[in-house]
Amino acid sequence: MRQALEFKATNYKKHPVEIKQQLHVMNPFYGIKPQYQRAEVPPGGDCETVGDFTEQTSGQLDVAAVGSGRVGANSIRLTQTVAASDRAVYMLLASSIDVRWAKYVGMWYRTGAGNQWDPGDIAFYIFTKEGNFLYANRAMAIDFFEAQYIDGGAQPYRYMELDLTRFTRAAGFESDNLSEVWGVGWYSEAGDNANILEIDQIEFYTHGTGYGPARGNIVSIPVTDTIHARKGYAMAWDETAGRTNVAIDNEPAFAGICVDNPSQTALAVDVAISAVPTTITVLDASLFNIGTCQIWDDAPNSEVLTITAVNRITNELTVAATVAAYTIANNARLAMNGDEVGSVRVDVMTDGVANMLCMDGSLGAVGEGVSIATGAGAAPDIDDGGASSQAIMIGKALNVGATAEVIPVLLGMPGTSA
Repeated sequence: MRQALEFKATNYKKHPVEIKQQLHVMNPFYGIKPQYQRAEVPPGGDCETVGDFTEQTSGQLDVAAVGSGRVGANSIRLTQTVAASDRAVYMLLASSIDVRWAKYVGMWYRTGAGNQWDPGDIAFYIFTKEGNFLYANRAMAIDFFEAQYIDGGAQPYRYMELDLTRFTRAAGFESDNLSEVWGVGWYSEAGDNANILEIDQIEFYTHGTGYGPARGNIVSIPVTDTIHARKGYAMAWDETAGRTNVAIDNEPAFAGICVDNPSQTALAVDVAISAVPTTITVLDASLFNIGTCQIWDDAPNSEVLTITAVNRITNELTVAATVAAYTIANNARLAMNGDEVGSVRVDVMTDGVANMLCMDGSLGAVGEGVSIATGAGAAPDIDDGGASSQAIMIGKALNVGATAEVIPVLLGMPGTSA
């Protein structure tokens, strides 16, 4: 038996309306949603023409165009001819560009065989005032290598993704909000003589995977209970909950790559080791609730915390445990774990082109099928799909891949088996 719906109307022209009951939707529909996606190469950022780049002082940090570019015919090679050169190579624009819409800047890179780069050796910078194009007058800068990097000799291309919120802003310079960008550059401080750094395809973009822009469909999906996902994680469908979990090796239920955890925020104040309860001040507590969360940094340190109180006015989280020391300088972040009602969600790129790291050199053909090669809890590495692994292929390679090389993969489109 069906019950007829009853609709009552109020003539608000004659009487005031009093709303006694309201409907609040706690868990809105999750699925495909419009997301602003943009990736843009600035003029000269294709690194095809050496004339787009200028040496601050010739003979110390030199620039040249070389063939075998990662994208297109050429790449730009920076060569340090003396140690601790204190010199820049920069790319000027004919007119400024507004990139306030961007969250990341990234580029392909490779170094010379056996080259060693330490933090502070070379910086990437953005200048935001016409005429202030030397490193000394930079508005925003960041270490290109934040951890020691030694090329083992294979010299494959990798991808460098730099978070624009983490750039150091120089005091006293106008327009450092990226509304007026006049160029980019590299500054060598303490690198080794004869070190080389090849750069290709510089671009600004809004959604990143850790290895470059996310170019494809992004869906919003709740995560399973107690599960935490970060940008770059491989996600898989949980067959019992209809949510996502962190993918494991050769996961047949691969769902895509996490491009964002909307509850993620950074520290506003350093956290020192202290007694229970501990109060943690974050930049934005609006998406946090009582429950469990993950805290981690680039050290790397990581632990699960239980939130007992949230103050959305002061942006303070009270946690029921002693916490290790975390600092803003180490890029400490927090994000909610999945919960019972499925209100904690992550944004996942389900199909489209994503850059991924090769585990071996067997990706020898364009269109070859690839599968996940790493364990749970990390950015997904890829491996040869194999002749009998059609069920676990996550996509197809769009380039051949050497060991430790980053290549683009078309997700959601199985390729040919090897």
